[in-house]
Formats: sequence, C-alpha cells, structure tokens
Amino acid sequence: MATPDFRFVQKEPSIDGSFDVCYIYVFFVRFVDVRTRKPCRLKYVARAEKLGEVYAVKFYASRDRKSRHDKYSLAHKQMGVSAVLSIFNTCLDIIVITMQADPDCSFVFKGAEAYDPNTQKWEDERENQRFRIYRSYLSKKVGSKVFAHFHYPENSIYLLVRRDCENVDYKKRRLMDMLKLRFGML
Repeated sequence: MATPDFRFVQKEPSIDGSFDVCYIYVFFVRFVDVRTRKPCRLKYVARAEKLGEVYAVKFYASRDRKSRHDKYSLAHKQMGVSAVLSIFNTCLDIIVITMQADPDCSFVFKGAEAYDPNTQKWEDERENQRFRIYRSYLSKKVGSKVFAHFHYPENSIYLLVRRDCENVDYKKRRLMDMLKLRFGML
C-alpha cells in the first residue's frame, strides 16, 4: 500500500507547556475492515511536537480524538498490517520534512499503553506492544547513517539522535535528561 497523501494544517503553540510548538498534519488512510470486509477511509492526525531539539511524533485517528482513550487508537483493531504501515510511512515523510526545516533535530517515539475495552485494563508502560512495533519498524526503515538509534524499554521510548553532532552519547544523555525532567519519568 502506498503512503497516503498528507497536508500541513497548522502550527500550534503549547498551552500547558508540554511542548514548545507543534506542527499538525492530516491524511486519510484507506483500508478494508478486517472484521466486516468493507472498504473504509479514516482521517488521521499526525503531530510533530517540538521539545527543545527533539520532536515527538504522534498520530491518531481523528474520530478517536475525544475518546477517553485518546491516542491509543481504537481504529487499529479494524486495520490490516498494510494500512498500519502506511501510517508509519507517513510519519517517516513528516520526519523528512521536519529535518529539512530543522537540520539539527532528533526524534523521539513513545509507545503509548494500549487499553483493552474487553478486560478494561491498560497495558504496562514497560516495553509495551507499540514500543516493540516502533523499535522493529524504525530499526529497519531508518538507517544508521544519519541517526543513532537508542531504545529505553523501561519507558517504551525510541530515540533517534542525529549523528552529525559533536558527541552523540552526550546529546543522547542530554535529550533523555530533558525528557525525564519535563515528564517526570524515572
């Protein structure tokens, strides 16, 4: 399945200080519902939230935005693998655009804990399913020539640090310290 077309919607400042500025994109994903076998089209929102020198890339189905399980996309249960991969590929396209605008930036992905409506339980933060998927996908799709890859299973965080900085390990520690301080992670 080809990467869906996406478009930039707006630049938004942070209201609560959780990020510095956010670049918002929208795109549509076409797929066949795995349960009903009917063709579907869902609008997705992708956010590139700038936190100092690092961008957190997030995405969710627009229809789920007001769900109390916001950002834990309920839509993924309807999609096949190719539709989910097209979403990830769109996020990679957004990374490329962001790198063109901010050449020194790095990227972070946080695997959100999934909610199971049947058992009404949340997944553990440590090495959750989304983190394992991000780790597998990013390690295969994003080369190691431009980025150094770091993963933190205890917080389900995957960090891509630009290699063209003077000291990659120092930058990695600095970025993780900033994220831990900002979000109260241990």
